[in-house]
Amino acid sequence: MPDILRGITIDNVKTRDMDDAIWVEITENGGWHVVVMISDVSKAVPGHSELDQLAMSRVETRYYATGNSPMLPRRFADEKLSLWPGEEKSVLVVDIILDMDLSILETRLLRTVITSEARLSFSDIPPIISDRGHPQHDIVKLASQLADDLLTQRRNRGALAFYNLRRGLVTNEEGSLRQLKRREDTIGYVIIQELMILANMAVAEYAVKNDIPILFRNHTARSATPERGDLMKLLESVAVIPEENIATLRSTTYMMFNRAEYGPVILGHFGLNLGAYTHFTSPIRRYADLVNHQQIRAYIRNEPLPHSKEELQAIASHINLRRLENDRDKSAYMKKKAYKKAESIVLENRISDASDKDFERITKFLIRQGEDCPEAYSDAFRKRSGELPVICAGLVLLQAPDGKRWTELKKALLEEMATASHKAVSIFDIAQHIQGWQMPVYDVTETARSKLPVFTARSTILIENKEYRSAAYEDTTKKGAIQRASVDLLANILGLPAPDLKITIASLPASKEEVTINTSKDPIFALQEYCQAKKFPLPAYSYETKGPTNKPTFTCTCTFGSLTSTEQAGKKQRAKRLAAKSMIYMLVSEN
Repeated sequence: MPDILRGITIDNVKTRDMDDAIWVEITENGGWHVVVMISDVSKAVPGHSELDQLAMSRVETRYYATGNSPMLPRRFADEKLSLWPGEEKSVLVVDIILDMDLSILETRLLRTVITSEARLSFSDIPPIISDRGHPQHDIVKLASQLADDLLTQRRNRGALAFYNLRRGLVTNEEGSLRQLKRREDTIGYVIIQELMILANMAVAEYAVKNDIPILFRNHTARSATPERGDLMKLLESVAVIPEENIATLRSTTYMMFNRAEYGPVILGHFGLNLGAYTHFTSPIRRYADLVNHQQIRAYIRNEPLPHSKEELQAIASHINLRRLENDRDKSAYMKKKAYKKAESIVLENRISDASDKDFERITKFLIRQGEDCPEAYSDAFRKRSGELPVICAGLVLLQAPDGKRWTELKKALLEEMATASHKAVSIFDIAQHIQGWQMPVYDVTETARSKLPVFTARSTILIENKEYRSAAYEDTTKKGAIQRASVDLLANILGLPAPDLKITIASLPASKEEVTINTSKDPIFALQEYCQAKKFPLPAYSYETKGPTNKPTFTCTCTFGSLTSTEQAGKKQRAKRLAAKSMIYMLVSEN
């Protein structure tokens, strides 16, 4: 590796504290050489120094609409430590060799010097990719290709990774949706996010392998967090929902996860679906990264580590508490601002025209008043029936005071759940956050009826030392039975009549009945027609992708009742067709 490295920075157009640069190359065997260069902040800010204590007191750089409050003094953050183009700067390098399948073959961490070739903003990236004559075209195009492959790989491995170019939507590390201010920033943002996640993951593995105490970034799931497949479907729904509903969806997904925290013990990262993860790539902006730099730099130089594991635990507790306090302060400010806006909408009689986000604010404002809701709100609420954000339904059901109109709205919501029982489970998710409830306990039994099972579910919950129980409900799926029991339980808690939730389960074929499946048709449609004719739930298909991007292998698993079939092919649709064909063969053979 040369003494002075090449690199480019890609960041927000207004950013002045640029602490990371990148370089990407293709190796001789078709793999990737990724170099992530991070400002050597720990050289200027050693552990226990005066600057280190200042950074610890501030914990992180805080950003506002009109600017920021830096963790380190601006002469360091924006000038001395920032990787400005044409200036030699000391860096800690995460040097990674990836195989063709993007698995990490080797990680090296070293100290050296960089001269950045260009300072690029996120919005510069699309035109550079389109302009073959641009000086940074080749590096940016390679980085974009690699980032896209890394994101696809993470999704295939279960990470909550998603982006939408048309709307400028991305997920953060924890899987929560974030909407960028400029849609054209999306590709550049994804490039940096994916390469930083790769570098952070590699450093975490390096620290574990070499027994270096550092601060890990841990993210755990809630007990009621939905399955990963269901979470991805929810995230992907942003592609089709109206623009005005996106903010509500963002709030919904945010509420589904625990806060990510720092600690010297590995607890795993749910959003990324990784066993070990850390933060290393933003030492100018985050104290946790700076502490990790101090540890890694000392290890590389064969010096005593500045922080013991016990000290790291105290630092982690301090960071976690301060970040929580900062978030609470920000939340209180935003709530105050939202209430003022909601009050003006109500006073000006503009409720019916409010966006979903404003309608949520109005709902919170009226509940806070402690009186029955006005008729204008009740009418607007009913007009939005079926399209109302689930958070609004949750607020009304869980927090609305007594009042004739509030009660009628609660009854209407329960009636709506007769045909949309999945919403009841979401209400209990919300209740964990705003009421402090535990999730219900479900007792589910399975009865075998020929080919497909029938599930019976009952649910119970303890609220303020009082136990509530639901009646028993049947469905052809476990999830369906749980959802119906949840509606009944919710009605019981509210002291309101439960809607009609009974369903008639179609008679299933006797074990010796001939299975009539038209095998001359396309197997996907033949299996679907069979299910529709017999009134069975449709088969479910799931996929995995392996191999290089230019020659992937798709694995499709077809699930039908208690039966599964799995097939592989070079094309996704062919793998699905083969899996459906195998399922048909299993059904016919067993009869």
